[in-house]
Formats: sequence, C-alpha cells, structure tokens
Amino acid sequence: MLESYLLAISNIFLQLDYLNPFDDPSDIVTQDDIISGSVTVAIAGLSIFLTIMAVSAFRKTGVSQLKYIALAFSLFTIYLATEAIQELLPLDDDSFDLFLSVIMMFILISFFFGIMRKKKNNT
Repeated sequence: MLESYLLAISNIFLQLDYLNPFDDPSDIVTQDDIISGSVTVAIAGLSIFLTIMAVSAFRKTGVSQLKYIALAFSLFTIYLATEAIQELLPLDDDSFDLFLSVIMMFILISFFFGIMRKKKNNT
C-alpha cells in the first residue's frame, strides 16, 4: 500500500518536473531527487503544523517564550520556501545564500529566547 502511494507521488513529481520551463532539458530526475523533494515537502508541512501548534499554545497559556518558538518555526518555513524558489528559478545569485544565512541566524536566536527562562526574585 505504501509503495502505491510512493509511486503516485513520484509520478506527480515527474510531471511537475516536465512542466517546469526553467529546468535544464538534459537534467534527469532520479528516484533520489523524488525522495529528497518528498522529504522536504514533509518537513515544510511539519514546520507549518508546529507553527500553528505553538501559536495555539501561546494563546491558551500566554507563556511569552512560545512567541519565539512560533517565530522560529515560521522562519524555518520561510527558509524552506526560499530554498525551493532558489531551486526552481535559474538564479545563481549570492543574495539568496546571504538571505538564507540571515534567516538561519534568526531561527537560532528565536530558539535561544524561546528556551530562556526569566528568573523570578523571591525577596
């Protein structure tokens, strides 16, 4: 059963690859490319789901650290989308790499603030 789902997904990815006008015609799509693309889509879906969960938890509890965790997950989704755009468009621009590095830095900073706890003074 899982094999039939993977076959259907691979056929979809192969069709999308043939429809891409920016793709190099000599580029051959391998099964590894299909698996890699499927994993990336799954990671993006998980990232969106975790963003929604963190925002929901923040609304219910009001814990301020959850804002930073939600920001980190949403930045990770933007990171993956930017990587996908870089793969689809024929741009070899270093500004994409700089943008991805800045996003990764903000992801790490957001997670750092998300795990930090304020110490309360009990005087």
